[in-house]
Amino acid sequence: MKSVRNIIIAVIILIAIGGVYFQLSKNKAKINSEVAMAAKEVDAIPVKVERAKVSEIKLNIQSNGSLEANQQLTVVSQTQGKIIRLYKNLGDAVRKGELIAKVEDETISAAVMVAEANVDQQKKDIERYKRLSEGDAISKHDLEQAQIGLKKAEADLIRAKKELSNTSITAPISGVINQKFITEGQFLSGGTPICEIVDNNQLKLHVKMDGNDIYQTSKNQTVNVNISVFPSRTFTGKVTAVAVKADQAMKFDVEITLNNSKEVTLKSGLYAEVQFPVTTKKCMVIRKESITGSMEKPRVFVVENNKAVLKDIETGTSNDDYIEIVSGLNNGDEVIYNGQLNLNNNDQVKIIN
Repeated sequence: MKSVRNIIIAVIILIAIGGVYFQLSKNKAKINSEVAMAAKEVDAIPVKVERAKVSEIKLNIQSNGSLEANQQLTVVSQTQGKIIRLYKNLGDAVRKGELIAKVEDETISAAVMVAEANVDQQKKDIERYKRLSEGDAISKHDLEQAQIGLKKAEADLIRAKKELSNTSITAPISGVINQKFITEGQFLSGGTPICEIVDNNQLKLHVKMDGNDIYQTSKNQTVNVNISVFPSRTFTGKVTAVAVKADQAMKFDVEITLNNSKEVTLKSGLYAEVQFPVTTKKCMVIRKESITGSMEKPRVFVVENNKAVLKDIETGTSNDDYIEIVSGLNNGDEVIYNGQLNLNNNDQVKIIN
């Protein structure tokens, strides 16, 4: 009885093992089938396309830069000595020629007096030598030497007067004292910075444009300027210079001038964006987001026989949405604009739009 029972138990165990094996085999077959189906589905990568087409493109040309003062310079000392008086402080307005600081001038004033006396003496000596020359009491050489001495004395006087005028430090331009580098009682030497003067009555904006856009720009053209700190206002500027030669980056410099207003006082250093007048151009275009790689070597994927074919293209002008195709595509080509980030050349694709 015991042996029969053992046989029955063994049979039951074998049946159970067989059932488990059968179920595992069935599950494996199902999993393999699902994996095969999934692999088949991912063979074709879903993409969205839009055909290359000839259309009118609105060229919304824009560039950016920072506002610069019309004039800005640092005043430096052309003399030496102690500052005895400051007439302007930080933030003060100053007119061209207005006194900023005074340096002690007693020694230089004395030098001017000596130079003036030398000139007077030389003039008297020449008058005396002329009279003596008329009576042949002296030679012509003596008279010529006296005349040379007068010229030297006059040159010394000019130099002394110039040094005296340098003790009165004046503003070479009109503007505002933006920085001050000296204090009263300080001893100056030649070349010491005195202050920085900034003239913001007019502001300059230098922007860079590429060769495709530079021919849309001309001198005296009116442009709109947006300043980041005044988002609700648009300022008007005028193109005052257009470069005739590109820089090393193949960009052309364009200078724009803005007049400052009393309503909103603009300051140099503010970030600005320039909007040039909108023009239209009829050309072949594609979506800008179709471009892969860099704009220096642009490429796009085109669907051919359900495959993504990578093509080199040459681009031209553009706006916010579309870009001109100069070469590399044909009218009607199906260009991928969505789903191309993970594509490789000749990948199988499926158009979903």
